[in-house]
Amino acid sequence: MPRLSASLLRSAYRKHPLLPLLLRECRDLPSARNELRWLREHALSLVEKDRHSPGNCVKGWRTQLRSIVRERARGKPLQYILGDQPFGDLEILCRQGVLIPRLPETESYTIRTAQLILSHFAKSPPSHTTSPDASRRSIRILDLCSGTGCIPLLLHTLLAPSLEDITIIGIDISPRALALARQNLEHNIAKGHLSARAKQDVQFLQADILGYQHETAQNINSIIESTASSTSTIPSIDAILKILSNPTSNDAGLMFDIVVSNPPYISPVEYRNGTTRRSVRLYEPKLALVPPPMQNKLHKNDASGTIDSSQVQADVFYPQILSISARVGAQLTVMECGDVSQARRVAQIAKSGADGHSKDAIVEIWKCDGSEDYGFTMMGPADAEDDGARAVAISRGTMK
Repeated sequence: MPRLSASLLRSAYRKHPLLPLLLRECRDLPSARNELRWLREHALSLVEKDRHSPGNCVKGWRTQLRSIVRERARGKPLQYILGDQPFGDLEILCRQGVLIPRLPETESYTIRTAQLILSHFAKSPPSHTTSPDASRRSIRILDLCSGTGCIPLLLHTLLAPSLEDITIIGIDISPRALALARQNLEHNIAKGHLSARAKQDVQFLQADILGYQHETAQNINSIIESTASSTSTIPSIDAILKILSNPTSNDAGLMFDIVVSNPPYISPVEYRNGTTRRSVRLYEPKLALVPPPMQNKLHKNDASGTIDSSQVQADVFYPQILSISARVGAQLTVMECGDVSQARRVAQIAKSGADGHSKDAIVEIWKCDGSEDYGFTMMGPADAEDDGARAVAISRGTMK
C-alpha cells in the first residue's frame, strides 16, 4: 500500500486533528471526513445512551470519539464500530464474528433477484403448486450461508407487498451468525422496516452445507435448540432438507422455487497475498471468507489443464449449491462470486449439467456497476476482463 503524502497529512490535520488517523484506512480526504462525521454522531449517541444507564461513568463525547477513531485507524471495520449497516431499506446489525454485508454487490443482486421473482410470479404460480388455490401468489426461497440474514430479510421486504405466501429458510453453519440473523429479523420488524408477518415467513436454521458433518436431526425445533449448544454436532444440509420434505412436518412436501447464496469464495492465496484487505483479514471471520479444503473432488484449470488446488478450494461451495438447487427443484439459482474468472468457472459447471441441472438451463453472469439503477447484463466474450461480474444466475423450467 503506498505511503500517504506529507502534504495530505498536513492538510488533513489542519481540517481536524483526527483526520490523519482515519486516512490510514480511508486513503482519501473526502472518505475520511465522511467517516469522522459518522463516528462523531456515534460518539454523541454513546454518551447519550450512557447518560440514561444507571451506574455508568459517562465519558465526554470527545473522549469517546478519540477512542473509536483509534479503533478505526487500527483497521476495525466501520460497520463493527457503528454497529449496523444499511442494506436496501433495512438496518442490518453488524457484530464481530459475522461477515459484514457487501455494498453494492450483494445488495444489488438481491434486488435484481427480487425483480425477477416478481416479474415471474406475478404472472404464474410456482411450478410445484398443486392445490385448488393455484392462482395464489406464493413462493419458497432457500438462502445458503445466510450470515447476518441480510439477503432473506431484504427479499422479504421487496416481495411481501406483492406475494401473499412467502416461506424463506436461511441456512448457516455458525451459531453466532444465526443468532445475529434472528436478531436482525426482530430488530427490523421493531423498526418498521419489515412486515410483522416476516416473523412467521422467515426462519434461520443451522446446517453444514458441505455435508462434512453428518448428524441427523429429528425436527426443526431440535435444530433451533441445538444452535445454542456449542457441543452439539451440526446437522448436514441433507438432514435439514429431509425434515423440510417430511410429509409429517408442518411444511409437508416443501420444495423451493429459488435458491440464493453468498458463500465463502476467497482462495487461501488471495486471503494471504494482500488481495484481501487487511481489515477484512484482521476482523472478519475467516470461516465466512475462505472455504475449507475440498474433500475428494478436483477439477482442472480450463486454460492449462492442470489442477490448481487454491482455485479448487475457492470454488468448493458452488457444485454443492448447484446440487442442492437441483434436488429441491429450484427454478432460479443465484450465487455471488468473487470475480469474473470465478464467475466463468461456476457458469461452466452449471452449463455442464454435472450437478443435476439440465444442460438447457439458461446460465447468466450478472455484473453490478454500483450505479443507482443497479445495472446487470449477461457477460459475453468481449467482457472477459471486466471485473464487475459478481453473480451467476441459472434459470430453468418456467423461469427460463
